Formats: sequence, C-alpha cells, structure tokens
Amino acid sequence: MSEPREIKLRLCLAGGHKYEVRLHEDSPELLAMYRALASPEPGSELVQLPLEGGRAACSFKVSNLISIVSEPPVVVDLQATPDAMPAESDAASASRLRPHRPRHLVIDDFLLPDEHRDMLAMAIAMESSFQAGTVTSYDPEYRQNLNIPGFGETAHAKLLQNRLLLWFPLMAKRLGERLFPLASVESQLTAAGSGQFFKLHADTGPNSTRVVSCIYYIHREPRGFSGGELRLYDGLEDDSGIRRAADTYETVEPVSNRLLVFPSDELHEAMPVRCPSGEFADYRFAVTTWLHRSEKPDFSARFGWGHFHCGVVAPQFADSVPASGEGA
Repeated sequence: MSEPREIKLRLCLAGGHKYEVRLHEDSPELLAMYRALASPEPGSELVQLPLEGGRAACSFKVSNLISIVSEPPVVVDLQATPDAMPAESDAASASRLRPHRPRHLVIDDFLLPDEHRDMLAMAIAMESSFQAGTVTSYDPEYRQNLNIPGFGETAHAKLLQNRLLLWFPLMAKRLGERLFPLASVESQLTAAGSGQFFKLHADTGPNSTRVVSCIYYIHREPRGFSGGELRLYDGLEDDSGIRRAADTYETVEPVSNRLLVFPSDELHEAMPVRCPSGEFADYRFAVTTWLHRSEKPDFSARFGWGHFHCGVVAPQFADSVPASGEGA
C-alpha cells in the first residue's frame, strides 16, 4: 500500500482570512474539516493546523470554515471513522477531544564552561563503551542511537543530577508542577550519528514513576552535524486522559550546553541526525535525566532525592552555602 499523499490546502475562513497548510490525506483534521463543510449544522469543535513548517499553528472552530481548495484533488469518505477517533458519533467524539500544548523550559549555558568542556571530553573518550540504544528491546525502526549502560552512577552524571536538585524548585514553578519527593533519579548518555533518530514517544509507561525529563545537549564547536532537533508535539486529549499527537509541534534545537526540561508524559521525537564526517567526535551527544516521584517524602533525610522540600543541598555543593547565621 502506498504512503498517504501530502495535500496542499488553501483554507478560506469567515472574515476573509485565508491560510495555506499541508496535511496528509488520511489526517483526521482533514476529515473533520470536510465533514464540517458537508454538515447542514455548523459545528463548534476546534481544529489546529500547522503553519510555517510547525513553527506556528492556526486554530479555529470548524463553523468558521467557508471553503477548501486542495492540490492535488482529494476525495474523503465522510462515512469513515478515523482510526485515532473513538468509535462513536462524530459530534460527540470531536467535542470530547481537548487541545494540549506541550510544556517545556530551555536553560542555556546550564553548566560552567569548564564543566561543559569536561563533559564533552568524557563523552568522546568513552566511544568504545557505547552500545545500541534500546527501549524495552532493540527496535531499529523505532530508535537508532548509542548509549552507555550504567552511566547514571558516574561522577559526570552525579554532577548534572545535583545541579538539577538545585534548579528543581524553579523548574517546577515554570512548568506548573508542584514540588514532589523523589524516589530516584535516572540518567543516560546518548550519542547520535548520521541517520540516527528516536521516533514519536513519551517517557512514561503504565507503571512508570517518571515525572520530569531533562535533556542536556553536548557537541563540538563548530558543530559537525545537522538535524537532531527535538519536536514537542501538541496533543489531542479525550475525557479519559488518553493523548495522541497532533500535526503541530514546537522545535528545540540541540545547542551545546543547553538544558531542555519537560514533563515526562509529553509526546516528543528526536529528529534524524546528519553527520557528514562520520567521526564520532562530531556526533550529537546528550545526557537525559529522569526524575522519579516517590509515593511519600522521607522526612528523615537531611539532603538528596528523598526529601526535596527540605531545601538542604547535596554534599557536593555544601561548601558554597553559608552556614547558619553567615551571609545573606
């Protein structure tokens, strides 16, 4: 079976507004718009469509749609039920889907220059320790990159983990997350060369306790690769909380010494990398750290991941904090 065609659409909305978008011919948004034109009663459901290659979005109620010009011509089956929609009436199904915008935070120059250079030198020096990245099993159609098993126990991982401990209250506030006690922290160092990627996914699962995902990017300057951006997808969420990806997204560039933070249930995708030299030192490196929620805080803990609310920093940074009664 051939791949669905990409259709160029010129939309005319009430008030004389006109937009040009591209969608695949099997897109549920495309079917929803044609159904709105064919319906004798105007609908109130919301449609969100990508503009400028996903850097912007057009949102409107289908009742405002006046006409569609498609190139090439497209024929849709208005009686068909999209696979991504629940098997129920069109109006009830569409009204139950709520738009969801991905939450994320970008912090540039996250580590000190010397710390960043040391992190890059470590990644390059560990070339022989990298293995093929896996999810629950190795699937080259879903994920292609390299990682180091056990990296989370290294001194370089602990540096990032403890720095995140200091930043967490501010990150949680910016993301709209309440502070929570941590059960554990998990870190992974990855390397991506030409053609390597990680397709659309979320970092959570049925029994996962991951709450926050933090990606720290590392690479040589000048950059020896292109691509490798991370897309954070808009979502459509039903009443049960099940979310699927929309066609629109936000893109975050893999800038060296940049930290990207987002809730672990956000849908995201690492785009393919292109590395003309093929040299390992020119790969895109990243350290991903996941913060896991504990069922209850450990109020006996004086520092560390078990008791985030106490405000006492980890021992590695205790020397920089004034003792009680000293400093401001």
